[in-house]
Amino acid sequence: MMRLDRLVTPFATRTPDHHAIEGDETLTYAELDALANRFARVFLAHGVHPGDRIGIHLPRSGRGVAAALGALRAGAVFVPLDPLSPPARIALIARDCGLRQAVISPPLLAGWLAHAGQELPEHFFLSAEAPALPAPTQVHPWSEVRHADGSPIAPTGDNSDELAYILYTSGSTGVPKGVMLSHRNALAFVHWAADRIALSQADRVASVAPFHFDLSVFDLWGSLSRGSTIVIVDEPTVTSGRRMLDRIHSGRISVWYSVPSALALMLSGGLIERGASSLRTILFAGEVFPVKHLSRVMAAVPHARFFNLFGPTETNVCAAYELLAPVQPDESAIPIGRATCGDVLSILDPERRPVGDGETGELFVDGPTLMLGYWHGGRRTVAPRPYPTGDLVSRRSDGELMYHGRRDHLVKIHGFRVELGEVQSALLSHPAIQEAIVFAGDQTLTAVVVPSDVSLCVLDIKRWCAERLPRYMIPSEVRLVSDLPRTSSGKVDHVGTRAGLLAGTLPRPLWPTPQ
Repeated sequence: MMRLDRLVTPFATRTPDHHAIEGDETLTYAELDALANRFARVFLAHGVHPGDRIGIHLPRSGRGVAAALGALRAGAVFVPLDPLSPPARIALIARDCGLRQAVISPPLLAGWLAHAGQELPEHFFLSAEAPALPAPTQVHPWSEVRHADGSPIAPTGDNSDELAYILYTSGSTGVPKGVMLSHRNALAFVHWAADRIALSQADRVASVAPFHFDLSVFDLWGSLSRGSTIVIVDEPTVTSGRRMLDRIHSGRISVWYSVPSALALMLSGGLIERGASSLRTILFAGEVFPVKHLSRVMAAVPHARFFNLFGPTETNVCAAYELLAPVQPDESAIPIGRATCGDVLSILDPERRPVGDGETGELFVDGPTLMLGYWHGGRRTVAPRPYPTGDLVSRRSDGELMYHGRRDHLVKIHGFRVELGEVQSALLSHPAIQEAIVFAGDQTLTAVVVPSDVSLCVLDIKRWCAERLPRYMIPSEVRLVSDLPRTSSGKVDHVGTRAGLLAGTLPRPLWPTPQ
């Protein structure tokens, strides 16, 4: 069976000059293939072994894609790291999975060196030219990669069930956990999606999701599997509806895949007035798309196909629904659809018995997209089969699935998965915080905190979180209170705390709390 690192080679031979990636720099398929070989050779030259983990700590770029391909060709496992996460979190991940090597942009290296210790990789490979930097590890200049041999390299693996990459997500215990995906896991979804939307070499696919986010699997590997062109939509652009539309027009983007909030942002950027004539397919996932916004997006791009894709990182996409007719603004919700990619979906009650049509139960998934397991706490665990997603769903009489929320403390903020327990753990690690509870609202987090120090203020708390959590996990609102409601057994009353938060009746501290 095909492996991810071999997707590019046929197109490098048949259509070597076709653009594989367009962004800060443009790489043809021949150039991407050669650069991947260069990365593989320097990884191997500096002691990487089969199964070693290589961190990819770069903004979205062609060099990042080439580094991931190179890691796989060297027999290693790539671990994409969020360039916007604080160094302390990156150090946690590096220590957890034991990164052997890392490819990094020079501005990010200082954060690594500030957290030097046993978790530091043995070798850093810079992604751009930079002055020599002193470090307790070896730092290799970009010129070493650039001047390496780019000729074809002998395959180091032929098993599609081997671990290919690890995506780190929020963990309920306060420590990020790595979702381990094999070549087969990724390609089961990639080939299904490419077939379903008839992806071809003529397509220009937007790369919107960061590489550590599971939505990027389609952008990167789906495009490379069909010889399409990946058009990078950089981080500043994704924060502006107007700039995203500009990129769609200038990049002649034909396929777009993102969280719904990015599409909704385009409405304020002039989507209705300007349209997006180049788009033929729009896919969205990661969060519920409010129907009132979806209906407006569909009206603005009436010629495009629309797909609602669904699934946790552990299964990538396991269900999908194509909207064959415009939705009406007064509709309550749209389905998440039916099983995809050869997966088997079951809806079970708390005793693991199947529920009837129309009844709500937990979604269980088994099949080719299901992860190998977790890399967590420095060790590997095997995924249970079938896998309990924690998502509550029901099946309509026509067979389509409807989503009804979560049964645990996992939420989605702008498509990113957030375990409220990890945010709470970060708060409780502050020496001046006695108790803390975190609640999710509409794409926001609110923390209710009991301080033990009169000098503690909200700004202090947000700074503390910013040093330990990615931006999307930092509470947008922090409420300081003197104590929390309790149940009769003395436990913190979560329901009562949330009600008091909404009603504004929570007890306040006895001292001033500057914001």
